[in-house]
Amino acid sequence: MRAVRIVAYGGPDALVVEDVETPRPGPGEVLVEVRAAAVNPVDVANLAGRVQSAVKQPAVAPPRTAGRDYAGVVVDGPDHLRGLEVWGTSGGLGVTRDGTQAEYLVVPEHTVRPKPANLFFEQAAAVGVSHSVAYLALAERANLQAGETVLVTGASGTVGRAATDIAHWRGATVIGADRRLADDLLADLTVDTTSSDLVEAVREATGGVGVDAALDTVGGDLLDSVSSALRHGGRATVIASLGTLLAPINILDFYRNERALFGVNTLDLSLTKAADVLDVLRRGFEAGVLHAPRTVVFPFDEASSAYKAVAAGTDGAKVVLVP
Repeated sequence: MRAVRIVAYGGPDALVVEDVETPRPGPGEVLVEVRAAAVNPVDVANLAGRVQSAVKQPAVAPPRTAGRDYAGVVVDGPDHLRGLEVWGTSGGLGVTRDGTQAEYLVVPEHTVRPKPANLFFEQAAAVGVSHSVAYLALAERANLQAGETVLVTGASGTVGRAATDIAHWRGATVIGADRRLADDLLADLTVDTTSSDLVEAVREATGGVGVDAALDTVGGDLLDSVSSALRHGGRATVIASLGTLLAPINILDFYRNERALFGVNTLDLSLTKAADVLDVLRRGFEAGVLHAPRTVVFPFDEASSAYKAVAAGTDGAKVVLVP
């Protein structure tokens, strides 16, 4: 089978697309014919050697197949699963075991879930990491409730767009902030952080109170403003820190206002937990309350170009590889 392989750490040109042996499922496993596999920013970091572990296990040394997200069809396994159109993400794929950017993939049978019937394979493959982290951040960490207001930074990106949909699904109002606001955002209010002070804009929009919750997809120097935009007792989730690993924060303001800060790391998300999250998201897509990501599709043989596109930025679209 053809597979996108990490044979040595480096940039996109270090990727190799080559023929490898098709895996065979063992007891309790299924063989999935991959119809589409996403390329995420974490895949670019993985290729560069900056992902050292997943699911609390060390990364397997190259060579290994890349990729964390997939959509495809079960072609070998229990009779009741054969022919099922499925999707999946995380669980160490591409890091502690061969990943999804190949023509075939073996996964435990209890971790495959039906993809949304109304999504094409390319759209379903694009959901995984970005929607899972948004769901975990808002639904499980921040416990976002109907009637609340949430601030989403990086609102024009793939995670920001997913978070906006999920927040609306949960009955919340969304304030979307970004340095480059896209024209098609669905946030209820947007803030251009290049021309407006984020904290002042949020306070004005909330009658001086602040937001109930926040999802910060940017981190770094912005995190202090995100924290300051929270109401008393508000809670924030952060999933990145672009440009720097350190994020200064006014800790006095933080603890005197009894705020909370959470992190989400999908690299430690098991295949089983990821499958449960995707099951929830499937219902949202099939009900029409979640919107399919915009996709930019590359064939496997152009994997290096696909990785370069992700590294350069995709303006809210997901890059997807197809065999």
